Amino acid sequence: MALLEVPGPPWATPSPPLFLPEPINNKVWHIPFNRVDKVPEQLIRGREDIYFGYEFAIQAGMKLPEDVVNYYVRLLSNPDALRGSLAFYRAWDATVAQNAQRKNRPLAMPVLAIGGAASWGELVGNEMKLLASNVQSVVIPGTGHWIAEESPNKLPAALRPFLAPYRDGSAAARTPRPRAAAASPSFG
Repeated sequence: MALLEVPGPPWATPSPPLFLPEPINNKVWHIPFNRVDKVPEQLIRGREDIYFGYEFAIQAGMKLPEDVVNYYVRLLSNPDALRGSLAFYRAWDATVAQNAQRKNRPLAMPVLAIGGAASWGELVGNEMKLLASNVQSVVIPGTGHWIAEESPNKLPAALRPFLAPYRDGSAAARTPRPRAAAASPSFG
């Protein structure tokens, strides 16, 4: 499994305090906002370019090309896509509770945790080590939260060595299979 810019996924450790220094607040304010029921859709709809334009700008390590931002804004202008993107945040409490349980039974599969140096950086790998027993970490320099868009050549270079053993199937044969459990955990 490869994860990009997901520190935990939502934290296996406690959440940050409510009042944060301005540079951090500017990057994470959307998390509690997006969790509110119905109001974000009402405030964002018709203003997707303002809302997501800000998010793409503040989370980036470098300015994203206008056509990239427009592409995502166009997709998120669909009410179902907008609702779906907000659902990730609305499931936060359930995800945090699930991750508290997952810490008791770490993932056995190999995990590649990738962070952007101008964003979560090493935190992605450090947090995943709480949830998985076989974690490799890569921090991509000169990159913020939008790794694929900001560093389209560096991302494949980071993924290639991790995924190479799976091209011929030999690594999959060596990867331990999870044991059957009496009850499967819910992944929301």
